[in-house]
Amino acid sequence: MLTPRETAFATPADLGGSGNYRRLCRKLNLNAVPDGYGLILATDENGNQVTLCTGDVEYVRAIAGASPEVLAGLELPADKFLTRDGWPESWA
Repeated sequence: MLTPRETAFATPADLGGSGNYRRLCRKLNLNAVPDGYGLILATDENGNQVTLCTGDVEYVRAIAGASPEVLAGLELPADKFLTRDGWPESWA
């Protein structure tokens, strides 16, 4: 079970241009898609940090303002996300 903690966005606009966006995609081994990715920073049952990536940016934008209580109870559809170890700050 994954518990969402925060949201982030990996889109050309949110990252300051297509060059930064493409670098992040290479680092995450993601295909660069025109609209970018929505990211959900989560923890697993052992406390490990994982990032859920989806091309459905609007889905993530819709939950971006949710309170921690709402996020904690959110059931995430597994087929909508690719999972990457760690959170963005650990990818440097």
